[in-house]
Amino acid sequence: MTSFLSKLHGDSNVISRSAKRAKLIARLVLLLFVPVTICRGETAIEDQKEYDRILQLISNEEWKAASEAAATYLAKTGTSEDLQARLRYIVIYTTAGAVSTGAFDFDVLNNRLKPFIGKSVTLPDRPVINDAQPGRMNAICISDPHATSFMVIAANKTNTTIHAFEYVKLQQAVDFATHAGEWGSITGTLRKVEPNPNKSRAIVLRIYIDDATVAFSKHS
Repeated sequence: MTSFLSKLHGDSNVISRSAKRAKLIARLVLLLFVPVTICRGETAIEDQKEYDRILQLISNEEWKAASEAAATYLAKTGTSEDLQARLRYIVIYTTAGAVSTGAFDFDVLNNRLKPFIGKSVTLPDRPVINDAQPGRMNAICISDPHATSFMVIAANKTNTTIHAFEYVKLQQAVDFATHAGEWGSITGTLRKVEPNPNKSRAIVLRIYIDDATVAFSKHS
C-alpha cells in the first residue's frame, strides 16, 4: 500500500518526499506521502513521530488504532489546513477499515465522519490509468480523458474489502491523457458520506467529493 510517508525537512518545516518514502512504496498499497507543513522545534519532532506511527499502523492494517491516532492528531490545535485535509481522509479510510474487520460498528463510522462534511479532504497519490479497467482498485482509471466526474475504489492491500467508493466531481475538466502513468492526488470538499445501508463489511461506504482539483506528480 503506497502511503502518506513522511519525514521532517529541517528549517523548511515541510514533511518532504524522501528516500525513506521510496523504500516503503512497495509496502503500502494505498496511501502515498505528499508534502505538508508542520510546526517548529520539539513539537515538530513529536508530531513527526506520531505521524510516522500512524503510517506504520496503516501499513500493518491496524485500522482501529490508526483511526484513533489520526483522529487525535487531527484534533490538535495549530495543525495546518493542508495536513488537516490529509488527516480527514486518513480517518475516513482507516475508520472504514475498522468497520470492515468488525473493530468498529457503523454508528462509530457515522459519528466520526459526519463532522467532515463540508470540509476539505485530500486523497492520496494514486496511479493515473487512461483506460477504464473494471474492478481496478486504488487507481484513477479514466475512460474519458476529459472527464469532470469519475469514481475511485479505495480498498485494502489484498483488494478483498472495499473501504469506499469515492465519487469525484472536478472544478473543471482535466486532460488525464497527458498524465497517464503519473500519480494524481485529489483535493476537494466532502459533500456527502453514505455508509452502506445494508451494513455490509465487504463494501463499507460511499463518499462524494465536489469542487475537486488534481495535483499530478511523477515517481521513479
